[in-house]
Amino acid sequence: MKIDKVVTRQAVVPLGAARGGSGATSLQVLHVTVHDIGGESGTGFTYALTGGVEGARAIVDNLYGPRVTGADPLQWDRLWHELQAATHRLGTGVATAALSALDIAVWDLRARAAGLPLHRFLGTHRESVPIYGSGRATHQMSDEELIAGALSYVEEGYGAIKLRAGVLGLERDVARVAAVRGAVGADVQIMVDCNERLDLAQAQRLGQRLNDLDVAWLEEPLPSHDVAAYTLLASRCPVPIAAGEHLQGRFAFKQYLDQGAAAVLMPDAPLAGGVTEWMRIAVLAEASSVAISPHFLPELHVHLAAATRAATWVEHFPLLDDLLLETLSPSGGVVCPPDRPGHGLLWDPDALDRFSAS
Repeated sequence: MKIDKVVTRQAVVPLGAARGGSGATSLQVLHVTVHDIGGESGTGFTYALTGGVEGARAIVDNLYGPRVTGADPLQWDRLWHELQAATHRLGTGVATAALSALDIAVWDLRARAAGLPLHRFLGTHRESVPIYGSGRATHQMSDEELIAGALSYVEEGYGAIKLRAGVLGLERDVARVAAVRGAVGADVQIMVDCNERLDLAQAQRLGQRLNDLDVAWLEEPLPSHDVAAYTLLASRCPVPIAAGEHLQGRFAFKQYLDQGAAAVLMPDAPLAGGVTEWMRIAVLAEASSVAISPHFLPELHVHLAAATRAATWVEHFPLLDDLLLETLSPSGGVVCPPDRPGHGLLWDPDALDRFSAS
């Protein structure tokens, strides 16, 4: 095997009404295809909710792509480190997002060439993964709409749901979680995501109140760069702390692990370093007795969670749906990775053309 060429394209997808807790109304996707000389190919991607994907594309087109052309993808671990070293002085950020997209494409190529689904190529630990519902709760919803969204997940067999907090004030946020708890009952797990909107004192108060509602975890209550504040909160808050969707690379996650700053890590493979780095982070989490639950993108992350002992949940969130021909179909609160070779994402070529930004 040798890499023949790397092709990139960019799409911008309007999301309509705000989704999740970030309030994002559009999605930028950098789509990467790696071709080998035998005619096989693999696809990868990274994304942004606030712009900037053009920078990642420039790095792939002008630096990473030329460096891997002619290389053997079976030597990818060495190549991955060489590419990271090439942009080391730039820090992480856009460079890591660019490497993530290329990395996912190379893993897809390698698994497809082997005729194996990605989770089997990595080494399957479980055949199915629990999934929680996250895409039907926003700050803009009324209490009635919030409850309806939660109940729709329960009716579909989900055993856990995620709500948002941090915008409406402590009392309203707690009241909304309490209303959903009353509607779904005690057997459904509830997670609460604050999207980095609180300070330490606010997060402590919210955590104390949510503990009475049996909340499974409090996600991203503080800005992700403040590991010291997370460490203090984790030592004082009765609700487990989850964090990681904005962290990039294993060393950023290692800081959280070393300080005992989170009980659940949430790496996002298209942002954190790709499949390669996601799996390294998972090993670190397991070694620290910390759970790992990937952020967004269940169609990709189901493979990684299925190949990881420390993984607990994947997250249902309709982010890429407008670009895919097929999405996962949960049953009984779990999802199974597709059996087709590679990561199995079926990109819709017409949609990629329709939303093309290049």
